[in-house]
Amino acid sequence: MTTVEAETLVGLIGFGGAVVGAGGALLGGWLQQRHQAKTARHERLEARGYAAGEQALAELYQLRQHLVECGVAGNVPQERQPWRFIAVTHLDEAELAVMLMPSAPLVHARVVEVLILAKRFELAGQHRQRQVQWMKHCVVAAIDMLSAHMRGEPIPEIGLERYRTRAREHDSRFEPYDGGDD
Repeated sequence: MTTVEAETLVGLIGFGGAVVGAGGALLGGWLQQRHQAKTARHERLEARGYAAGEQALAELYQLRQHLVECGVAGNVPQERQPWRFIAVTHLDEAELAVMLMPSAPLVHARVVEVLILAKRFELAGQHRQRQVQWMKHCVVAAIDMLSAHMRGEPIPEIGLERYRTRAREHDSRFEPYDGGDD
């Protein structure tokens, strides 16, 4: 009886080892698959963010070129007559592309702020050259910030405080009605 018990015990130990080994292999495979899925997801998000950043930069570069052509003294070329509409369309497209960049909240906040500020070009006055200059300064700042992010560098502070101040002053003169009693 002792030999049978010893053989049974050895068989049970061998079987237990096989179960533990198979379980370890299955657990290892599951953990590896999970890690690979996370890595693949991160790579997809990074690629999507890079593509959206490239699209935003392309829109901003096109807008900058448009502003160069419209900002010179004299007549605006015929195909660029609705220059404000074309400019705001580029700004909207760039803003959309920036907002599609995943995992970039600082980029969203700073670049979108500058793009919204660029849309306030009417605060520069009635002259087209001043409006174009306002917008061009904002666009160049947005390009600098977005380019730094795309290179993996910290997003630089921008020197548009003068424009922000003018927008705040304008907004404070036209505060919305709060619905309170007079």
